[in-house]
Amino acid sequence: MRRSLGRYELTRELGRGGMGVVWEAYDPGHGRHVAVKLIAPRGYGSELTERRFLREARLTSRLSHPGIPAVYDHGSHEGELYLVMELVPGRGLDATLDDEGTLPVDRAAGIARSVADVLAYAHGQGVVHRDLKPSNLMITPSGEVKVLDFGVAAALEPRPGETRFTAANATPGTVIYMAPEQAVGRTVPASDLYSLGCVLYELLAGRPPFTEGSQFMLYHQHANEPVPPLAGHRHGIPAGLRKLVEGLLEKNPEDRPGSAVEVRALLSAWVPDTAATTLTHPRLAEIAALRLSGRPARALEEYAELMAAPGLGHVDFLAARVGAALCTGALGRTREALDELKSVLAEQRSLLGPEDPAVLDTRYEIAVLLVRLGERHAAAELLRRLAEDEARDMPVGDPRRGRSHGLLKRLDRMA
Repeated sequence: MRRSLGRYELTRELGRGGMGVVWEAYDPGHGRHVAVKLIAPRGYGSELTERRFLREARLTSRLSHPGIPAVYDHGSHEGELYLVMELVPGRGLDATLDDEGTLPVDRAAGIARSVADVLAYAHGQGVVHRDLKPSNLMITPSGEVKVLDFGVAAALEPRPGETRFTAANATPGTVIYMAPEQAVGRTVPASDLYSLGCVLYELLAGRPPFTEGSQFMLYHQHANEPVPPLAGHRHGIPAGLRKLVEGLLEKNPEDRPGSAVEVRALLSAWVPDTAATTLTHPRLAEIAALRLSGRPARALEEYAELMAAPGLGHVDFLAARVGAALCTGALGRTREALDELKSVLAEQRSLLGPEDPAVLDTRYEIAVLLVRLGERHAAAELLRRLAEDEARDMPVGDPRRGRSHGLLKRLDRMA
């Protein structure tokens, strides 16, 4: 069994599909566990494919969104292309569908809205996913949705004008969710919206709109056959949601909703706002006290147990991730703790807003870790902005209000 890829120590296989094999690996250079996706270019066209892949990897590594796993590294090693990414806990949406079948309307709409939010960001950066499907959507233990494999399909698909019908690894699993225009090599942002429509249809109906026949027949159905009505699979789906799915599955890209931003807004009508009613879990204060008492290793274990427990709210899950990262830092793994806090911060900002006290707390802890790593200039820049935000957003009398200013003064004295 393969055990290494350059400096990465491959520990266990996480899964495989038409495009490659994904491994969990350890990166000793950064002291963190990562996901490594290996893609053999032999079936795709060798040198040309490698150039496309590396170009797309460079582009997608610049994407920064809570719903997109970070890309840390990419390259070619002994004839195989590889991507090194953030290791995301959870399970694929395809596995969830296998276990649960159709999903409640609010949950299906919530998942689709999360994907639309990611697409809105990516399309704004000029990036189209091209291969949206349940196996490329990960549901984390806290219920977040992560969209995987940005850029991979773009690197491996034929250029405009080249047929896809005989592509070496064009699998039925991909064709089932593919927009009609992609069959002839044309891909636009609205192609992702069509694929999202197929996914949402499956969440509500228990199956995608078209599933039977050869790859060629599936292409033909997407391009020409009317979409089977959702009402034929399930009663009680709101009329507005049915209309949205029908709009996403229009044959002509110009007839679909105008953007992922529009789709995200429309889906909000069927997604309850739970953030305001989320309560703080009592175990958070207990474990924090354990950490502050000088027992970070034990506290880290208890944070892991809490995050694995069912029913933990999204806000509390993020708070537990912050606490676990602080434990990691206290145990000497400072860079790993810093990377985790930066990841959590992006999600907290998206969920709670930039002025929330939890967001300000995480920013402060990031500055502390930067100081510990000797990156004083970066820490000072962060603290100057944070001191202004704390003075504006924290109430008078809050003991945290002057902490950034105080740490900044200590840094100045050290310099």
